[in-house]
Amino acid sequence: MPRATATTRSTWCVSVSRKALGLSLAAIAIGAVVFSQEEGSYRKVYPQEFPAGAGHDLAQRSCLICHSATLVTQQAKDSTAWEKTLGTMEKWGVKLAPAEHETLRVYLLAHFGPRAAK
Repeated sequence: MPRATATTRSTWCVSVSRKALGLSLAAIAIGAVVFSQEEGSYRKVYPQEFPAGAGHDLAQRSCLICHSATLVTQQAKDSTAWEKTLGTMEKWGVKLAPAEHETLRVYLLAHFGPRAAK
């Protein structure tokens, strides 16, 4: 019978550690799936469409060229942050007249502004 050496022991420990880690991650994943299916889940589902309102069509035309609605609807930006975002998008090619820019900023702020503290 071969003698155990430090190398074989450390290899065995690494193997056991990896298996334990894998089982732990699998248990966490299963728990997350089960929890997300329970009533009262904390998982937030963001809208996949823009809500109706003044600026809806403008958001559809300007934002959905590059982004999914979900990417936009999960944001919670204040007026300054939306202004910066719109400025960046305009630099990258979105065409907005000044009045459209303001309408879109107000729409985004009204629907996807800062969230209320819980």
